[in-house]
Amino acid sequence: MHTGSMLRPLLSCLVAVLAVPAVANECALDAKAITAQFASKLPKGAKVLSTKKEKRKVKQVLRLADGVEVTVDFGGCERVQYSFGIKAKGLTTKTVGAEAMAVARRVLPGLPMSKNAMAEPKVLLTAIDEGSFTSLPATLSCGPGSCRFELVPLPDTSKPAAKKPPPKKKDAKAPDEQKVEEPELPATLVLSYDAAI
Repeated sequence: MHTGSMLRPLLSCLVAVLAVPAVANECALDAKAITAQFASKLPKGAKVLSTKKEKRKVKQVLRLADGVEVTVDFGGCERVQYSFGIKAKGLTTKTVGAEAMAVARRVLPGLPMSKNAMAEPKVLLTAIDEGSFTSLPATLSCGPGSCRFELVPLPDTSKPAAKKPPPKKKDAKAPDEQKVEEPELPATLVLSYDAAI
């Protein structure tokens, strides 16, 4: 066998291996698709409070006429990922699933989405209608991807005074026997979608 004929396959493999990093840096989701998701023309009383774009992600906050705030995060590369965060009066960490989904059913259909938006409230609404869950967080099948619904506590902006622990009683239960109940905190309902491209 000729030495040149042995080197050709080896060189072909080397060229193919060196070409892989160039392909790996490309994304299936075009960067041009990562744009503002809310429409530029908004209904009366609605206002976009902020729009932040980073490399492969855009985040917008919209305040609706009734005071509800909706945050949309959209981005991805090999996956399409978006979420809607709904901050509405009455949503807390103790809100039951049915009540939270009622808020989503009320807010999502009326969102003023751009005609080029890839974040789709209809996908999440379909998952809510077809899904079966009683509590949050919940993860459901969402067409080619998955949807997750959860209540996320709002960051506490006030700094409460440090409380001293109550004095121990003689007949007090051991710490592992005491039932510790989580406090009810204001929360954001986050509805997210994730799918491979």
